[in-house]
Amino acid sequence: MATGRDKEYRSSASWGWAVFDVLARPVAIAAVLWCFSTSASAQTQSGSPGTQTAGPAVKQAKSKSTTGREATGRPVPAAGNSCDFGVVVTTGDEFTVLTTGLTVFQNKKTVVPIPGWGLNDLIFARARAAIPAGMSVLRIPHNPAKFPPRDESKDTLKDRLLRDLNAELAEYMRQVAKGSNCRHYIQILNSISPIGSSNYTVRGFGILNQDVVLGRRIYLYALAFIRIFDGHDFSVVRQSSALINVHHSLMVQRLLGRQISGPYRELPAESFPTRSEDAAGNPALRDGVRAMLTESLDKTLPLLLGARPAARQSDARER
Repeated sequence: MATGRDKEYRSSASWGWAVFDVLARPVAIAAVLWCFSTSASAQTQSGSPGTQTAGPAVKQAKSKSTTGREATGRPVPAAGNSCDFGVVVTTGDEFTVLTTGLTVFQNKKTVVPIPGWGLNDLIFARARAAIPAGMSVLRIPHNPAKFPPRDESKDTLKDRLLRDLNAELAEYMRQVAKGSNCRHYIQILNSISPIGSSNYTVRGFGILNQDVVLGRRIYLYALAFIRIFDGHDFSVVRQSSALINVHHSLMVQRLLGRQISGPYRELPAESFPTRSEDAAGNPALRDGVRAMLTESLDKTLPLLLGARPAARQSDARER
């Protein structure tokens, strides 16, 4: 401010103040306009995406809403944005009620819908919990209608010899993950296991009534398979059956007398449902499957995502 100097000018020469007033006014107006311009520019930059904002603005934005974040606080990128892990669950909501006997006439198989069991949500939750903290997770929806089932009648010995399974898996996951951009993808699907030394198999989630010579044996099982894909070329980085005993391969478990390769437990004979459709409303069967599925995923996923490899699963089958 030049207040004292203004008085001196007025007392010495009136024309001096007039000259100063003429010169100073444009400067003052320019200064005011510059201040407004600077303020507007700062507001524009703080509101533009992709730029850093001041601390108070960040806190205010976080306090307003938690939309777009998981319950664990991890950010969930919108479709099309980059992420660390994309998770797709392809097990389906089905429970198999199966009876096998000494002859084919004793065999009976019924597939029961179980959407109320929440297995897909459970699987995603366990995968999210196993992913290291601080990494973004995207749940990728799966539409089975987009992928027609493979024609098993064409699965001849020649087809198996000439078939490039790795290329098929890469193309499959490329189609599933279309529209997303993640560094890695985790697929959790159903696994298949033989029953003892027989030619029969079980798949996914279900209950088995094995009618043998010495009596009935009832087994509840929850068989899942895990694949981790590279997000760039969609090659399989690691894969394994979801196991509770992760220290022995499926082959070793089979040699030790395990009836099913994967998580299962033997139940009393009365546990087998009289009507197949009753299985969907049986809380004991539901809770048993959920418990085995949770334990096997919690033990296997960290091994596949970490530095240590899981037990060798060269004899594992999945679908």
